Amino acid sequence: MSAEYSVKHIPHSWFGHLYQRSANALELTTEGITFISTQGQFLARFRQTHQLLNAGHLSWQQLDHPPVFSASLLGSLLSVNAAGTCYQIPFLSYFAKSQFKQQVELLWALSHENQLCDLISRIEKAISSRYLRRSLVDKIRPRIEREYRRWFPWSDRVELPTKTRAALTQLRDFYHWNNADVEHIREHYIQSQLLAFADFFDHVESNPLTDKQRRACIIDDDNNLLLAGAGTGKTSVMVGRAGYLVASGQAQADDILLLAYGKKAAKEMDQRIKHQLGTDDIKASTFHSLGLKIIAEVEGVNPSLSPWVNDEQAKDKWVHNSLQTLIEDEPYRKQVFDYFSHFYYVEKNPFEFTTEGDYFEYLNDNDIRSLKGERVKSFAELYIANWLFINGIEYQYEAKYEYDVSTVDFRQYQADFYLPQHHVYIEYYAIDGANNTAPYIDNAAYFASMEWQRQLHKKHQTNCIELFYYQHKKNQLINRLEQALTVFKVNYSPLPDDAILATLHKLGRVTELAKLFSQLIGLYKAACVDEKGLEQVFANAGDPQQTRKAFELLQPILQQYQQHLSASGDIDFEDMIAKALGYLQSGQYVSPWRYIMVDEFQDISEPRARLVRALRDSRANTSNTDTSLFCVGDDWQAIYRFSGADVSLTTQFSRYFGNTTETYLDLTFRFNNRIGEVASAFVSKNPNQINKNIHSLVQVVDPAISILRRGANEGATKDEPSSNALEQALNALSVRVAKATDKPTTKPTVYLLARFWFQLPDKDLLRQLTVNYPMLVIECLSFHASKGKEADYVVIMGLTQGIHGFPSKKMTPPILDAFLPQAEDFEFAEERRLFYVALTRAKHRVYVLADMTNASPFLVELIQQHYAIEQNEFSRSLVQTLFEQIKCAQCTTGTLIPGTGKFKSFFSCSHSPLCDHKQAGCDLCGSPMTRKRAKGFTICLNDNCGHMAPLCNICGADMTLRESARGAFWGCKNYRGNSGLSCSHTIATEKITRLQAH
Repeated sequence: MSAEYSVKHIPHSWFGHLYQRSANALELTTEGITFISTQGQFLARFRQTHQLLNAGHLSWQQLDHPPVFSASLLGSLLSVNAAGTCYQIPFLSYFAKSQFKQQVELLWALSHENQLCDLISRIEKAISSRYLRRSLVDKIRPRIEREYRRWFPWSDRVELPTKTRAALTQLRDFYHWNNADVEHIREHYIQSQLLAFADFFDHVESNPLTDKQRRACIIDDDNNLLLAGAGTGKTSVMVGRAGYLVASGQAQADDILLLAYGKKAAKEMDQRIKHQLGTDDIKASTFHSLGLKIIAEVEGVNPSLSPWVNDEQAKDKWVHNSLQTLIEDEPYRKQVFDYFSHFYYVEKNPFEFTTEGDYFEYLNDNDIRSLKGERVKSFAELYIANWLFINGIEYQYEAKYEYDVSTVDFRQYQADFYLPQHHVYIEYYAIDGANNTAPYIDNAAYFASMEWQRQLHKKHQTNCIELFYYQHKKNQLINRLEQALTVFKVNYSPLPDDAILATLHKLGRVTELAKLFSQLIGLYKAACVDEKGLEQVFANAGDPQQTRKAFELLQPILQQYQQHLSASGDIDFEDMIAKALGYLQSGQYVSPWRYIMVDEFQDISEPRARLVRALRDSRANTSNTDTSLFCVGDDWQAIYRFSGADVSLTTQFSRYFGNTTETYLDLTFRFNNRIGEVASAFVSKNPNQINKNIHSLVQVVDPAISILRRGANEGATKDEPSSNALEQALNALSVRVAKATDKPTTKPTVYLLARFWFQLPDKDLLRQLTVNYPMLVIECLSFHASKGKEADYVVIMGLTQGIHGFPSKKMTPPILDAFLPQAEDFEFAEERRLFYVALTRAKHRVYVLADMTNASPFLVELIQQHYAIEQNEFSRSLVQTLFEQIKCAQCTTGTLIPGTGKFKSFFSCSHSPLCDHKQAGCDLCGSPMTRKRAKGFTICLNDNCGHMAPLCNICGADMTLRESARGAFWGCKNYRGNSGLSCSHTIATEKITRLQAH
């Protein structure tokens, strides 16, 4: 058209003629618009104001949009938009729009079609040659929108060349892109790559990669999170992705940064890459080596890394020695004594517990003991005991009363404290200011017991100091004790510091504190808090006062630690991360890596995640802005919060790193479907985790997790010749191996796993087991140490309650908790994941050893909530079978454990000695009795016996059959003659006989 196009002239309106000499105002050519008139005030002003006009000519390329005609009384206006500013040329022919509109639009289109087609071509190339990243979509979308506004809607009404019309059609499609369109483009690219690199993916590992593994290798958004379940082949993806990036020409070996957590993991990754990819050019790096590399390149010299970075024991020893030295200073020593006397344990309000058993569990699980080592029943008693001890006042905890007041049914009275040198008793009563007891305590019975004790002391003229919970809550308890002791002329002299310190050493308290401080040094430094931030840490702590007191003890050790590093010219890991991060953020170091791959991402801490993010972003201010982040992890296996790992960085990955594409590996090659069903259902109870559906390659029909219930005091039986639960499990396992139709080429491996190392067989026992079971390869590991490993069979031990129970209920020290990632709002979240890790180490079968009289709540959950487990592979006793029905009648949460007295069997509470409840066995067969089968009765659990005995409907106590002159009757066991605590309720035997018959 440009060759044939003749010049067109747009005339003036009649008004324009008054000011211009020529009839025509504008001249339209293929190059642009020329102003014919060279005189007139308007043109002069236009030239003076707008530099775009050059010698009376405006090219089409200078115009952002086609000129627009509009009508006015004095003639048409021509509006042009150049450099984002709109200008108007007046006094044109009244018929200019109808005569010239399409011509100016066509001329503008022809001048801009190459620009349009070039944009479309570049977009097509970009989306077809690589995976369509979110950043690319965000980058080209404004360009598409800007071009779309230049061409639409006017272009729909103009006849344009086929080439231009085709480009506009594509532009319209690009403009209306939605998420589905983007995903369609991505999927088309994935399919093309799957086809092109099918042979590579078939042979990069010993077995061909699965479809989801291949897709994970190809997908390349700006931020990528691969959620890889246990045993799903995440390492194969790491190797395969690195190889694919190089093979497809998207990267050179030195474009790839592969981050592993430790030297061992990095070495294994290097060996895997070398073996599978045949190259040494792609190397895995630890965070240590990465940080050192960045610092060395900026500073020109390799930094000296403290030997403590790789030797925690040496660091712990230095902290312990520093603490010992500080304790020699009297003011610091007094602070230490005060901390251990009042702030060592995390105090809980007994009124906030649902049952007495729940409170006892807390005291047991946290092993609340006085400085003399006694297990006490309340924190108030703890502070009383510690004060008496520190002040050199001899006392006996729960000593028997000096006068015998015991009866056939009631044991001897024991006061909380007795001062034998002064003949003074101390009773602490858990009563608040409104005379209320905790909700689980019978208020009337409690006050009756108080009155009985008062009358007892009055009768025998013994001295007793009474203290109360409301005094403790007001911090008046010790003052009241001191005042009362003054009345009884109790003289005391504080123990020498050496004696107190010797006691703390004997209890292991100083060593524990040093270990805590050693861990806190790194966490504190990683937090990078100033004074204001530190105050915020204290304010948000679970126990602000205790946290502040602990930090006051930590502070001088922190100072000495930094001085030691400075004197030796060393930096620690936290310094290294901070330095490397600073160099990245200041631009002194620019990451050379276009592809950052992080293994075991669920174990990452926030400082490390900050470093990874800075690596990704350091190229943003350069022309190379195409860095992608690829992280592999499994939030179901996040078990390292105690070392600073933050699972929320995985579960809320996009919140920290930005828009993310998530992919999943959900086919496990390790454990069979029946192990997977139980483990997945168990760990999925936490709604804050990412939902996943893990499938197993190996499918079996029968349950693959067996529960072996056995008490510590149960002897061998005909069915079970061994009284040892571990031996029973290994015997059963050996039989399975011997009967297997597919004989393994190597000895089956067996992991013995427990929450704590000391719960596992020691070296001597392990050696003996290896001799006794020569067909098995047996290894002991803690749950944490087993992560990342697998065995043919697993035996899980130590599933108990208490201080070393599982899940661990021991409170994390508030100061440690304050510097750790925020705890999850789900009970035992990490401990639940730890059990999942233990279960999923086994390929074929898991044996779980359990004593149901003190069983882990996790184990109880597996049984009570009907998980698909095998419960009948092993025989079990009546107590082990019916453990749910023999709960303690006093504290309600303890389980009755069988014991043997001088004359007959009895059962005591598992919370002993905190709960002193004892219960006789069945009068006929000695089996345990339960209150849960019939209201108002206890019933023997032995179905072959079925003996029944009534309960007192006045006080709820057991009743016993007694004789009188008028014959037998049922009497309450709480009968104490004329005592105020006595219950004299009786029931005629005939009535009980009728009820039993009914």
